[in-house]
Amino acid sequence: MMRILPIFPDRSPAIYAAHYDGEPVDELHKVFAQWSDVFYLESFFEEHRQDLRHFFRGCISVQEAVKRTINDVRNMRRRLYELALQGQSDRQNTLQNMFMPLGNEMRLAVLQKSKAKIRTQGRSSWLRLYAIRVAPNLFVITGGAIKLTHRMEEREHTRVQLEKLEKVKRYLADQGLFDENDFELMEI
Repeated sequence: MMRILPIFPDRSPAIYAAHYDGEPVDELHKVFAQWSDVFYLESFFEEHRQDLRHFFRGCISVQEAVKRTINDVRNMRRRLYELALQGQSDRQNTLQNMFMPLGNEMRLAVLQKSKAKIRTQGRSSWLRLYAIRVAPNLFVITGGAIKLTHRMEEREHTRVQLEKLEKVKRYLADQGLFDENDFELMEI
């Protein structure tokens, strides 16, 4: 079971996050905390050292990967919150500018699986936020991952994110949450 929680409860929410039973916090706060935790990151990059070497053609240390990740998460958090707030009054600067369809398809769909990544210092970050798109400025965060491989199916930690996307999409559909109006009527 899960709940869908607003990230900005005092405003017209643009970002919601899945909060899975048994977890102390919602998925957005969980991934930002993990990505800011030096011990978590060191352990992750040690475990995935081969992927890290392949991703950077052997030219990056675990320590440098940790530094880059902490810098990237700061930039991603700032950009996410900026767009969420701007998108409430400026329909040109919405979260949809940050999130793209997961499968890189060109057309938008109802309850679309989406991903967000950022560019920092002329490079794409390996950080990914995963979400279900409800409207141009309304997304439900399902989780996040450090993606060092081409396909999500290649590693367990990214396969789990695919499962979370599907689980939240089914939950939203089962609850009849298909657009902004449905979310306004949702009891929190």
